[in-house]
Amino acid sequence: MRPLLFLSIALALHVGSVGAQDIAAANEAITAQPLDRALDALSHQTGLQFVYDATAAGNPQTRGAPAGLPAAQALQRLLAGTGLRYRYLTATTVTIEPAPAPAASSTATAPSASVLPPASVPAADAPAKELDRIEVLGSYAGSLSAALQEKRYADSVIDVIAAEDIGKLPAQNVAEALQRVPGVSIVRDRGEGVYVRVRGLGPNFQVTTLNGQTMAVNENVRTSGQTGRQFRYDTLPAELVSGLDVIKSPTADLDEGAIGGIINVRTFRPLELDKTLANVSLESSQAQKTDANDPRASGLFNWINADRSFGVLISGAYAQRSLRQDRVNEVSWDYYADGVPGVPGAHYVPTGLRPTLELEERERTGLAASLQWRPSAALEMNLDLLYAKQTVHYDEYSLGVGFDDLAKMSNIRVTHGGITGFDYRNGQVQASRETSGITDDNRSARLSSTWNGERWTLGAVAFHSQAHSYDSDPIRRTRLRSGTDLSMQVAMPQASDDNVPDWSFGNGFDPGDPAILAGRRLEWREIDARDKEDAVQFDAERALDGGFFRTIKAGAKYRQRSRSYDRADLILNSIRGVRFPASYFTALPVSDMLSSANGTLPTQWLAPIESAFWGDWPTTADLADTPNSADLQNSYEVEENIASAYVMTDFGHTLAGRELRGNVGVRLVRTEQSTDGHADVDGTADPVHFERRYSNALPSLNVAWDVAKDVVLRASVAKVITRPDLTDLSSKLTFNSSGEILTASGGNPGLQPFEAWQYDLTGEWYISDTSALTAGVFYKDISSFIQTEMSDLVYQGQTYLLSSKTNGSQAKVKGVEVAYQQVFTGLPAPLDGLGMQLNYTWTDSEALYRDGASTFTDSLEGVAENTYNAVLFYEKGPLAARVSYSWSDEILNAVGTANVATLNSDAFGSLDASLSYTVNDHLSVFVNAINLTGEVQRQFVGDHLFGGYTDYGRTWSLGLRARF
Repeated sequence: MRPLLFLSIALALHVGSVGAQDIAAANEAITAQPLDRALDALSHQTGLQFVYDATAAGNPQTRGAPAGLPAAQALQRLLAGTGLRYRYLTATTVTIEPAPAPAASSTATAPSASVLPPASVPAADAPAKELDRIEVLGSYAGSLSAALQEKRYADSVIDVIAAEDIGKLPAQNVAEALQRVPGVSIVRDRGEGVYVRVRGLGPNFQVTTLNGQTMAVNENVRTSGQTGRQFRYDTLPAELVSGLDVIKSPTADLDEGAIGGIINVRTFRPLELDKTLANVSLESSQAQKTDANDPRASGLFNWINADRSFGVLISGAYAQRSLRQDRVNEVSWDYYADGVPGVPGAHYVPTGLRPTLELEERERTGLAASLQWRPSAALEMNLDLLYAKQTVHYDEYSLGVGFDDLAKMSNIRVTHGGITGFDYRNGQVQASRETSGITDDNRSARLSSTWNGERWTLGAVAFHSQAHSYDSDPIRRTRLRSGTDLSMQVAMPQASDDNVPDWSFGNGFDPGDPAILAGRRLEWREIDARDKEDAVQFDAERALDGGFFRTIKAGAKYRQRSRSYDRADLILNSIRGVRFPASYFTALPVSDMLSSANGTLPTQWLAPIESAFWGDWPTTADLADTPNSADLQNSYEVEENIASAYVMTDFGHTLAGRELRGNVGVRLVRTEQSTDGHADVDGTADPVHFERRYSNALPSLNVAWDVAKDVVLRASVAKVITRPDLTDLSSKLTFNSSGEILTASGGNPGLQPFEAWQYDLTGEWYISDTSALTAGVFYKDISSFIQTEMSDLVYQGQTYLLSSKTNGSQAKVKGVEVAYQQVFTGLPAPLDGLGMQLNYTWTDSEALYRDGASTFTDSLEGVAENTYNAVLFYEKGPLAARVSYSWSDEILNAVGTANVATLNSDAFGSLDASLSYTVNDHLSVFVNAINLTGEVQRQFVGDHLFGGYTDYGRTWSLGLRARF
């Protein structure tokens, strides 16, 4: 079996005598844990065997050791401050014993000083302890073992995903890897995971960190629908990521801001890879609905010096992707509690739909570099750099219709609580084309230094992250529409399978006839969004002398977060009513639009040729008028200065003869926020500026009790916050002071953060190093919940009644998580390569919403009640195969107001597979498939009335990996 490079574990113990120079380095970090477990972890990584009587020595708590240390340095780090030392009995067998008392007349010997391994050593008086022999498993099973080890010895509730090999997460996308963690689901866009939900809470309740530091986030500039603080995982190449941590119960030393969870993205570092090497991957993929073969390439080069004290790592990734989506979107419904003319009783009524073809060409580039210097076991310095850029060319074709007049409906049919069939007279349709060029770039730099003394550990970090999203090619919308004399027949189906509406015309309307359509308007828009995060952090930790408390840690951090959002719009109405010749139009660029759907919809219509309609508009003179008053009101800047400090302690004790460990601490946070923009004050755009300050005290407690050798019981409680969306904090305000009551609408710079107390109770049974059964319950009590409501806003000494997001509501989230994974090493060959992973999460939520003076309860927006993931894999010799299925229940996306019915997401499941074959130690080939069953995404209202349909098909890829 070929050597495994990173995050695989050399678990087979050496047999017989070998030279000391053959002992492997500790390639993985060893977490703070009791010494017997730390030595076991070191044994698995290096092949050393240890003779150690934990009962006689008191089994002290260690502070852990970073990855990449030679075995001797890692052992010294583990023994520091314990009063113990190590001594070689043979070249691969080491005894742990009390350090001798220092002589009064000489310099004291360090407690962890060692005796060098002899070339030949006679057998010790006491037989060496034979540690458990564990078979080296395949790369995916090895990554599961590494992840389980981190989870097992953590004091808090976490889940870990380890790259099964260099540059290879177990998914095509970082978000898609995360969806296999219990309690995690993802939001897909164009068939790719983009946002992450943890324990039912929406993407805005999560924090994404890069090597422990909060990242800047790219904004959505395709549709102008802003997403605030949500990190977009489609901008981050998975090939640059070594592992992911999902932290569900926080500790005081972690950045605040996540009521859901903290997702920490780890990148590669040179000394952790332990050798000079190169790795290359080439791949070609094809989406079912496109004819393009899209290339994807990645590479990594790592160099370390002879004494493993300095290393340089450079990695890169490049990918092209061609996308197509066939959709029926912009489906809208109203709800009439008192019925409609001729149809008594409460009913949903459709008000519009739009068949849409979406095409994209994406190009993504990522570069990462890391310099790591470890001149001694005590000092380490790291410089981590990351750059990622994604460009998208977007082209959309649509044919839309609105049903805005109940009086125009006849022959009405009612099913499932809605008007699902009718004839419509004197209607009108709109044909549109929209194009844009979108660029997202994200760059970061992290400089850190750590010094480890006998009892003290000191650390410092400086971090910069910036994300820039902009329309590198402006958004251009070409709008045409028919007259208002069309007769139509409409039937709205149930949202199931491949059902789409039936929509036909009764008076000879032909959407392919240019004489039918006339110009409406041209719309031009540019958006520029910049997000920036700068941070400086200092930490100090001291090991304590025995007793209940083992370490004390304190630190301080200062962060400056800023978001600027600038938007400019132009509209050209001079084409209104103008008829254009056939040369201004073309057919849709595909002939099989919605071919898999069950329904009769227009699938061909006139597509405007953009250059013919636009010519040289907008001219330089037109652009000179931007930004205008409306542009200024749509633009804003928010800045946050966040000062925080924390103190925490790790503790350990025995309870009923078993170890009890954990941490307790508090984080104090002071946030100073300023908001700048323009508001419409009686028809004029005037500059506005708001400032506010607030403080939070965030205590946390995490306890883990080893109730048996292989069973851990965990409990945690913490107070957590999530700051309001930056969009909701914006000063996009319109003031009206002409009436008796002063009113305003828009953003709310006075929003308080979401606050919550969260509780966890988890049981974990570690059946073996690669198998475990875990179950847990969680509860989140969210106060200061934010929703749309009326509130008072003071501006320039006047009090305005503001319609915007405001605090005041409450929500509760509770749930259960169950996970099981097993590698069936006990089965007879060749079945001994089988393994499986299963997890299931049930989430129940309830939120109190305010509607004027009244209140009502409903489910929390964005929560799926049931989610599960299943993975079946096989690894034997050179062959590896994996099939995974991820499923999420239906989701309430928003609470409807003003009689507008909510569009909810229907249940969705995706079946993915991969197959690889290792040709030799340097070369492997693979094939991947995504969405094998061709599942479509659906939306619905009420009793599963049709609300939307998106079909992006299957994707296949073929590639090879080489290593040197």
